[in-house]
Amino acid sequence: MASNWSLRNRVAVTLALFGAVVSLALAVIIYLTSHDLETRLIDDTLVAELDDYVARRQRNPLSLPVRTATIRTYVVAEQGGTHPIPEEVSALGPGRHSLKVDGVGYRAAVREVREQRFVVLYDTSALQRRERGFLLLLSGSVLIVTLISALAGRWLAALIIAPVTELARRVARLHPEDEPTTLAREFPWLEIHQLAGDFDTYLKRLHDFIERERLFTGDVSHELRTPIAVINGATELLMIDPTLDEKNRNRVARISRAATEMGEISAALLALAREQGDASSQSTECDILGIVRELIARYRDFFSHKPVELLLEVGALSDRQVDHAILSMVLGNLLRNALSFTARGEVRIRLDAETIRIEDSGPGLDTANPAELFRPYVRGSQSNGAGLGLSLVWRLCEHEGWQISLENLPGGGTLAQLDLSPSSR
Repeated sequence: MASNWSLRNRVAVTLALFGAVVSLALAVIIYLTSHDLETRLIDDTLVAELDDYVARRQRNPLSLPVRTATIRTYVVAEQGGTHPIPEEVSALGPGRHSLKVDGVGYRAAVREVREQRFVVLYDTSALQRRERGFLLLLSGSVLIVTLISALAGRWLAALIIAPVTELARRVARLHPEDEPTTLAREFPWLEIHQLAGDFDTYLKRLHDFIERERLFTGDVSHELRTPIAVINGATELLMIDPTLDEKNRNRVARISRAATEMGEISAALLALAREQGDASSQSTECDILGIVRELIARYRDFFSHKPVELLLEVGALSDRQVDHAILSMVLGNLLRNALSFTARGEVRIRLDAETIRIEDSGPGLDTANPAELFRPYVRGSQSNGAGLGLSLVWRLCEHEGWQISLENLPGGGTLAQLDLSPSSR
């Protein structure tokens, strides 16, 4: 799934995340280092106080315990101990400890001397308050650094990707039919220069391809018109020949119709190959019923060997601005497919004001998604063709703004429906 993020925002977010991670890592290191240093200082203080108190008790067993704002001392012993002693303190063994007494946090150092345990407590509540304030300061610093990284990243990203933005803007204004440009000369940066050079090469190849296609369609249009005109002229002369019998006259008439159809098909295919079409393929008011009757007459002769009846039902008709050749090609392909896949029975053509329906009594479609049959080289399992007829029908309908659909009929057979309404454009 495509992302709507710009490259500038991606760079800014990346730098912001990098700044956040680095600042957070530094804050954690500073906090842990500070906490460890303060703990060491408290432990050193406790050891010093413990040494002093032990020395004083040894000189004077009646020496009073120390009671200051942060220091408390105790002697735990069966005889000569200090009283009262909190239960949490009396349970401590030799070493260093962290504990709470009456809800106040302390750091303790304990030493045994001649069956006596000397305990020194250091009140850490003020230290904990300072640590909380220091933690808030570090958190605020992380947020500030992250914000600064995001703003600086967005500004730096705009400077860094400015050549890419300019290249994208220049490429967006180019058209394949324009003369090839030399974008690479205007972008000296190595990566952008290479990218612009690739665009130059691609646009030149695309421009050359369009030129070849334009020349080809023009050559085809010119070269086909001459032989078709010769065939039409020859058939006209044959038709006025009084010595020609009726049987041969009908054959010449079929040749004349085929030559005319060939000219219309050439014009339709050339219009399909070009983006805007040409003057030979403009939509004009057309007799749709006449086209259908021509196709019925043509394909009735082609499929006269099959026991299939061609039926025409005419509803409300309206003259429409459609291209005669394109409509003839679309309906001809659909009618030929219906007759090809119907072994016996009937093929029915229904004309309405906006739609043309072709129904057959054949086996129907063998695919769950009939729309796939409109793709090039896709064909049903019973088809012997190349899979291009329905693809051509689809492209012609798209060119004209029509809608075409295939579906299976409930009682068997296939329905092809062509919608000529303007709302389908």
